[in-house]
Amino acid sequence: MIKQINSNQAFSNKSQNNVKQNMESAMIKRINSNSSASPVSSEVITGIVQQVNDRGIKVGDRWYNYSKFLAEKPSIAVNDTVKFAVSNGFIVNFIAVEKPTEPKPSERETQLLEALRSAVKIASTLEGEVSIKFSTQDIIKLALTLFIQSDR
Repeated sequence: MIKQINSNQAFSNKSQNNVKQNMESAMIKRINSNSSASPVSSEVITGIVQQVNDRGIKVGDRWYNYSKFLAEKPSIAVNDTVKFAVSNGFIVNFIAVEKPTEPKPSERETQLLEALRSAVKIASTLEGEVSIKFSTQDIIKLALTLFIQSDR
């Protein structure tokens, strides 16, 4: 009976040693595979901001979070063009932030707006003097008529 217990203990010690060796070899493999890979991946991203929140920005359908080491966060809004450095998926530096420029209205758009303003003034004057109510549709028709006449 005593011999049987000792053989079970010996088997148990051998199996524990095998488990320890397997764990050690797995850890060594993991360390070797991590050391051969690049520990820091850095890249420069350029694009238009799609969304913004307090933790980061979305550019090119991908979220980038601000690094806790980022010295200064510039004021960024949706549709801004940005260029920034990313390290391990975190924004570490902003290189450039450009706000979108507003397009200037064309001459035709300006003429149309002036015709609309004139039509509103005419309608309000007539409503006050003659007590005729103009619908929005009537004012738009008048504005288009003025616009077409100003084009001639």
